[in-house]
Amino acid sequence: MRILHLIYSLNVGGAERMVITLANYQVQSNQVGLCIINNLYSQKLLNELDSRIQVFRINRKKASRNILDVFQLNRYVFKFRPDILHIHDSDAILYIPIRSFYHTILTIHAMNLPLKGYKLYNQTVAISKAVADNTENRGLCRPEVIYNGISTSAIQRTKKNIPNAEQNFRIVQVGRLEHGIKGQDLILKALHRLSSSHISIDFIGDGSSYNYLKEVTRQLKLEKQVNFLGNCDIEWIYHHLCDYHLLVQPSISEGFGLTIAEGMAAGVPVLVSDLPAPLEIIDKGKQGYYFRHNDVDDLCRMLRYIIKHYEEALQLSDKAQTFVTVNFDSKLIAQQYINLYNEYIYKTHTK
Repeated sequence: MRILHLIYSLNVGGAERMVITLANYQVQSNQVGLCIINNLYSQKLLNELDSRIQVFRINRKKASRNILDVFQLNRYVFKFRPDILHIHDSDAILYIPIRSFYHTILTIHAMNLPLKGYKLYNQTVAISKAVADNTENRGLCRPEVIYNGISTSAIQRTKKNIPNAEQNFRIVQVGRLEHGIKGQDLILKALHRLSSSHISIDFIGDGSSYNYLKEVTRQLKLEKQVNFLGNCDIEWIYHHLCDYHLLVQPSISEGFGLTIAEGMAAGVPVLVSDLPAPLEIIDKGKQGYYFRHNDVDDLCRMLRYIIKHYEEALQLSDKAQTFVTVNFDSKLIAQQYINLYNEYIYKTHTK
């Protein structure tokens, strides 16, 4: 089978992470290509791709309407001759007038995304039930649900220990520094209210809120407790998540929450905001803790509870490891997509 993935950019994010994981799995038994439309991509992420994957770069400037970019895009698609054209940004299909020659699949990676061109796809997939509900509530046909996947076997498991009074209680948050979406400022405010010098937070990721979050850290006099580690490659993250006592994901908007699943796979207790998608991952509180989203007081309450009842949190994290392996392992997710592709090809050949 010939599978071509199409995405606007390849920087750090859940959609990009899924595309890389999916392509690397699929190329084991298929011919796979990846076409990146814009000149926005991370060489680190490109280096994670299997060398057998064909990579096409249009290098279009963001929002450009240069007809030559459209021509080059279609030339690459035609050259690859995909059986499956798997697109990860809804309106990209509008730039492919020859789309009727291919079976097109859209994966919707977040809530409330613009879905221009949605009805032109042969099949649509949402990364969570929450995203599927959101899509259907907008008057569009309900997409099938295939969760994002993680390589659970590649994630180092935590050594279970309860920190003593002399140890720092180490919290980690992984994601783009976009406080209006990811809510990192809530953690800073909660840390300030807890007034404990034995709690620290490491932020892994970069983004437009970096300067704002650094300033909030300074204003709250938390410089000795807060570290901004920037973008770290996936191998480093998978190796070091287990060094932390708690992963907090205080999102204000979230379509899935890949890093929540990664923390669970590492055996780290997780605390997430009570949005539908994160609650799916922690099975409505059976595999992790949650607080009212955008509520610093409730975040403080839950942090105090987890620190005080950390032995309970570790027991919960044991269950969560098994849960995430059974439900969100990348091999399982990638096979679900292969089954979806094969279902279409079978229907086409039996018409």
